[in-house]
Amino acid sequence: MEKYEQYLSDNADNDERRAAAQVMEGLAGLRLEAKLREVATEQAVQHRRTLWRRLLFTLAALAFLAAVAYWFFSKKDARPSVPPIEKQAPSSPSPTKKQTPEQNKSEKPREKPPIAQIKPKEEVPVAPDPIFPTFAVQDEVIPVPLHAAPDLVAARGQGEANAALKALLDQLWYVTYPLQGLEVSRAFSSVDENLKKRDFTAAYLELEQLSSTQATNDTLHYLQAYCLLETGEGQEALLHFAQIQNRQLARDPQLQWYRGLTLLLADKRSEAIALFNVIAANSGHPYRRQARKALKLLQ
Repeated sequence: MEKYEQYLSDNADNDERRAAAQVMEGLAGLRLEAKLREVATEQAVQHRRTLWRRLLFTLAALAFLAAVAYWFFSKKDARPSVPPIEKQAPSSPSPTKKQTPEQNKSEKPREKPPIAQIKPKEEVPVAPDPIFPTFAVQDEVIPVPLHAAPDLVAARGQGEANAALKALLDQLWYVTYPLQGLEVSRAFSSVDENLKKRDFTAAYLELEQLSSTQATNDTLHYLQAYCLLETGEGQEALLHFAQIQNRQLARDPQLQWYRGLTLLLADKRSEAIALFNVIAANSGHPYRRQARKALKLLQ
């Protein structure tokens, strides 16, 4: 470097000196830029160290405060709470007010209510019903049906008549399965399972297949009539009920009641009322109370 400077001072011309000066200025600028970059790097490292120190200090302070708070509240909860002892003042006996004979004479004796008003409501036992047992109080009360009547509005369409009939049948739909007095053979086992699940459409389709492969009988007619009743098909159900009525069988009382509901479904109101009158007049009929309820609603 000393030889280069001596050459510039002794032998170099003006152009070489200017070029050398520019080179020297460039080198000085590069050294300055490198120095600044080095200083900036050191400052960044120092800044990060400062941030980490502050963060660690803050975390340590928070941990200390949390420990102090936990210790304070745990000590406070550990102290047994002793309720203050209150001194009870001696109770002074309340002075009894003596009534003078004049006051006793002026006061009227309290009138007791008549015995008829406090007489409890008499419970009237009802004849045992093997189907819908219940207990009535001064009037016949029977439980509400377990299931609703078929949706006539969906089957027949909108209309006040269909809605009114549906509301009436909902109060009279005392229809249950298994059917009384009906012994289901192996041929009807699948139908029986579907009826227990209340899948009346599937049960009726199976009955239709059975009717095409075997001779018709009372069981087939009764099950078909029951499926049609539960699906709201009154006219078709009456055709099957007509095949098995008046057979003097154990199922005749239930069949009579179901046939009365079927007459209502078929819009044969007068015939249904006549049948309900017959059932209501029979003191031993298991559906006597249901028939009375039907007549009361049909008035």
